[in-house]
Amino acid sequence: MKNLKVVVFMALLSLCMLGNAQKKKVAIITFYADKSIDLSEVDAGADFIAKNSKLSDNPNFNLSKPLNDFHKAFFSNYVGEFDFELIPEETVLQLPEYQQYEADYGDYKNIGNQEAFTSVEGYKVVQSYGSRLEVKNLKPIAEALGADAIMFVRLDYRFKKTGVGKFGYFSIQSSVRIDLFSKDNNSIFQFSEIAGSKKKAVMVGGIPVMTPDKIQPMCESATQELIKDMNKKIDRLSKKVNKKL
Repeated sequence: MKNLKVVVFMALLSLCMLGNAQKKKVAIITFYADKSIDLSEVDAGADFIAKNSKLSDNPNFNLSKPLNDFHKAFFSNYVGEFDFELIPEETVLQLPEYQQYEADYGDYKNIGNQEAFTSVEGYKVVQSYGSRLEVKNLKPIAEALGADAIMFVRLDYRFKKTGVGKFGYFSIQSSVRIDLFSKDNNSIFQFSEIAGSKKKAVMVGGIPVMTPDKIQPMCESATQELIKDMNKKIDRLSKKVNKKL
């Protein structure tokens, strides 16, 4: 009888340990880029602001390539470093509840009637500044997916000026923001990283030439530098995330 109790105790202990060892499941809910380039780091006059707005309205200004490059790197280089189970993209994107979801802070048309954001194909735009409200609204989807947590991934771009006056130049910086929340709306982790383009802007009258063929390559260059920086820092980042999970 004593031996039987020991066997039962060990079996229960093993089950508890197995349960604790199970990886948390995470679903990526959004993966997108903002088409409006941030001017907060530069002393932008009215002409600069107007041309920047016109650029974001231009249908030829397309951030799909740099966004997809980062998306590919994210899944190829970064996801495997985290100690959680990532729910397959197709499972998330094909879920009827996800396809029917309308975010409170989602995509919208800008003044030129163009999409203000670019998303990886299939993903909804769910803006990060409304993520706490969105997490609450997304709980039924997380539960339908069997997810313990949901992740938001967003790319942004901004101008950066180096130097003084006519001796200065503009470049583009690319930044990524990653937010991870439990399905019960508790913040688990927030991370951001930024990197600058190697390509520089052609200047006319003290401001960059604001055309897609001049600015888009700078965005692509900045994204490649961001990917390189993330490759160097993912080990440290993943350790922080894994501790919180």
